[in-house]
Amino acid sequence: MIALLQTIGRWLLEPLRRLLERGFGPRLNPLNHLGALNIYFFWVVLVSGIWLFIFFETSVAGAYASVEYLTHEQWYLGGVMRSLHRYASDAAIITLVLHMLREFAYDRHRGMRWFSWVTGIPLLWLVIPLGITGYWLVWDQLGWYVALTSAELMDALPIFSESMARNFLSDAALSDRFFTLMAFMHLIGLPLFLVFGIWLHVLRINGPRINPPRALMAGSLAAMVVLSFVFPAVSQGQVDMSTVPDSLGLDWYYLLVYPLAKAWSPGWVWGLLVGFSLLLCALPWVAPMRGKSPAHVDLDNCNGCARCADDCPFGAITMQPRSDGQAYEIEAVVDPALCMSCGLCTGACPTATPFRRHSDLVPGIDMPDLEAAALRESILQAAAKLEGERRILVFGCQENAQSRRMKAVVNDAETAILDVICSGHLPPPFVDFILSRDLADGIVVAGCPGGDCQYRFGTEWTSLRMARQRDPHLRKRVDSARLALAWEDRWHGCRDLPDVVAALRATLPAAGQPGEPSAPRQPRRALRHALAAAAYAVFFALVAWLSVWPRFHLIDAGHAMVSLSFSHAGQRVRECRTLTQEELDKLPPNMRKPQDCPRERLPIRVLFAVNDATLFEGTLAPTGLWNDGSANLYRRLEVPAGTQELFIGMSEREGADGFDYSLAQVVDLGPGQHVVVEFDSERGAFEFRRE
Repeated sequence: MIALLQTIGRWLLEPLRRLLERGFGPRLNPLNHLGALNIYFFWVVLVSGIWLFIFFETSVAGAYASVEYLTHEQWYLGGVMRSLHRYASDAAIITLVLHMLREFAYDRHRGMRWFSWVTGIPLLWLVIPLGITGYWLVWDQLGWYVALTSAELMDALPIFSESMARNFLSDAALSDRFFTLMAFMHLIGLPLFLVFGIWLHVLRINGPRINPPRALMAGSLAAMVVLSFVFPAVSQGQVDMSTVPDSLGLDWYYLLVYPLAKAWSPGWVWGLLVGFSLLLCALPWVAPMRGKSPAHVDLDNCNGCARCADDCPFGAITMQPRSDGQAYEIEAVVDPALCMSCGLCTGACPTATPFRRHSDLVPGIDMPDLEAAALRESILQAAAKLEGERRILVFGCQENAQSRRMKAVVNDAETAILDVICSGHLPPPFVDFILSRDLADGIVVAGCPGGDCQYRFGTEWTSLRMARQRDPHLRKRVDSARLALAWEDRWHGCRDLPDVVAALRATLPAAGQPGEPSAPRQPRRALRHALAAAAYAVFFALVAWLSVWPRFHLIDAGHAMVSLSFSHAGQRVRECRTLTQEELDKLPPNMRKPQDCPRERLPIRVLFAVNDATLFEGTLAPTGLWNDGSANLYRRLEVPAGTQELFIGMSEREGADGFDYSLAQVVDLGPGQHVVVEFDSERGAFEFRRE
């Protein structure tokens, strides 16, 4: 099942990757920088949020007015900042979800990567509330709905003794301290935890890339600025708690589950969220990764150069004091719990050279599953079978599906395909060995599609090594024109790996035939820029569309809303008893009370009906550890508009017939009207409040 889901995910992502690659090229493909783009969008959110907070008033009366001032009076700066704040927040959700989907689809969530995967799940629980509290601060109709529904969800948790949702049914119940608290949570509290969570998320990653390429940053920012002018973010009307808006433009990126609260109970919504989160956390162990042998250090050949530690993508190699008494100061030590068996360390080892003949080919660090000596032997065997004047050896990553497919497609005598664990597993001396010994006329290193290495740095380190910019680098005597790194821009015009092989073969000289001097034709720069601009336009159009559409209807057409909201303490489980003087004398002086009253109270029974049709009936237990508190009721109900007879009754005694308190009243309800049913404990009477 997991493999099927991953296959479906790759089917969806691969066409998108190839399409984006035509406009951005492999190096700038946004799909290769989703994590870094996500962090960049949060930087935009932070900077724009600071500007908005300068003008924001943390009060019930001033919150909406200050946001409206920024949107309309200061539209040229404050309005743009508000729109940037909104759209960068939504773009962050898209990149976050795509990042998770991509890591899962390409099987990058198991093995030692479980830590980054599992620590990424709580980031969702921080990012979503961060966006939700931002909508509260605007305090328009959408902010009121978000606050009310959020409070209803919180009421389902056994944390609060009284209903939070009751605070959002009238202006009198809401204070300025609420906006001060929300501003603190939105600007300081949640962001601090988010920063810590991101640090924890990349803790086990060596050299994490938290900044995308500058071209992507500039393009994304420019697209968001254009969108801010074309489709600015606006409020959805001032809060009026006496009416329910006909419909709201929900930000579906953050409020996706909120409509479920209309159809489901809060408990079911929490069950869905918690269950889905636990399922995501369990994915690394649902289908455990097949065990691979970790890298092995041979101290007789390790000189402590630390190149393997520098190139390890997952921080599995550390340099520690020498343990064998040799003259070198340090040695490489591999942590098997962190090693992904990618082979990049072998590719970085200066002793992994196939030219060694007088001693066994044993590098300072090697991969037991595919040793350097075995790789050299497979090269010699494959080269011996090659025929023709343009012989090519292809090195394909074991994780590269194209390499596996090519073995079934390419069967000519001029081509041989060999496996390496990763492109970075191939040491540059092996390329020199093949070409200088005339074992082949050209070499193709496949790598992962689009340069998106399964082991993070395989394609990047290989490009730098072959370009003689990173040790161990390719020797100058090697003709780089006879080497094709399939993920590089030079071969961008090729559709797949067989095309790269054919393109390289065309550039190789044969007897009496000069090779073509150039690589495959690249897409025109103007066309690439047009495709990139179209990609930005489509992405941010999607951002804007799902930030307000489709609209959500809070209640059905032609209906009003009635909120039952009150607290009341039921009768004690038994009547108070007056103590005799003899009983009082037996008690300590500080405990002598004239009456003995039990703490525990009885539950209350409530019934609400419209035109004699019962819409709610229930028995409410008292709160408190000793069942000595008030019983609380909060419930939202839809009632048809028009003239209706409302009835509310409450009994505070066990087994009593009828009701101790009740109110029946004919009410003319307009469509969208909001009526709150309250109980005044001092007067002992119900009230149908319509503000």
